[in-house]
Amino acid sequence: MSKKDIGKLLTTGSAKQRMLLISEDVARSKFNKERLLTDHEFRTLSDSFKKPNEIKLWNKFKRADDIITNALINLQGLTFEVKMHYSDLRGYILVWNSIETTELLVNSVLHEIKDPKERKRIAQNGARGINLLFSKTTPDEEGYIDIQIDFEKESYKDENGRILDLKEKPRKSREGTLWYVMNNVKAQAEEAAIRFISWRAAILDYMEETGFNVKTYKDLIEKFTTDIYTPVIGWKKYQSNTESFLSDARSERLDKIKDKYAITPHIEELKVDTKVYNWFKQSFLSDE
Repeated sequence: MSKKDIGKLLTTGSAKQRMLLISEDVARSKFNKERLLTDHEFRTLSDSFKKPNEIKLWNKFKRADDIITNALINLQGLTFEVKMHYSDLRGYILVWNSIETTELLVNSVLHEIKDPKERKRIAQNGARGINLLFSKTTPDEEGYIDIQIDFEKESYKDENGRILDLKEKPRKSREGTLWYVMNNVKAQAEEAAIRFISWRAAILDYMEETGFNVKTYKDLIEKFTTDIYTPVIGWKKYQSNTESFLSDARSERLDKIKDKYAITPHIEELKVDTKVYNWFKQSFLSDE
């Protein structure tokens, strides 16, 4: 906003226009941005609210500013939570990539052994007792290494984590495998992202309903939103919103297994959860 526009608002602006200018200046000050008003201009504007309806509007916007500030602090915290889940999932994806690279490297060496029996013997010896993080290493019938990330193993705990009785047989479980862990983190990231989308919608609706349309606060919400919609990892191989591994070199045969690698949340498909929306609005955006 230019100084000319500010000067005009100081003298002829409506009560709402003047109040929005004050609110914008306050918001910029809170987040260490260059202020729109000098101290003198701020005092002049503040002193201009004298009529009962103007004082009522002042109090309404002051309350709205407190409410939005608190809501944005919570939204920022939730943004950090979503990004933490993204970071965890990215780490597991890199582990998965390293496991596949390791398998390819080992098998390329084993392939140089032309005697099938000798190759199988070496593979069996090499696979014995060596398992990468959350994976299982086994030799196959042709003498190559197979590193699995999704497999069943015996568990001596039930579904609730209770240790089984000594007389009970261990149950088959995929818990503790890399595939299980990755999908758990993916679910946590999606749940947190849905909360973010719902909270964000509630805040924007509150601002619209109250007329408290402060650009600085909306810009901050937009920044948080950009963080949430930024891909977990830059490799299309693992992104859920793509159907192929390479957009410029599609392979029908290869792309059939793309779904296996679509492990990142598809944020664009997530919608507002009405219950979460209503809870946040009642808990953080209520004047009561």
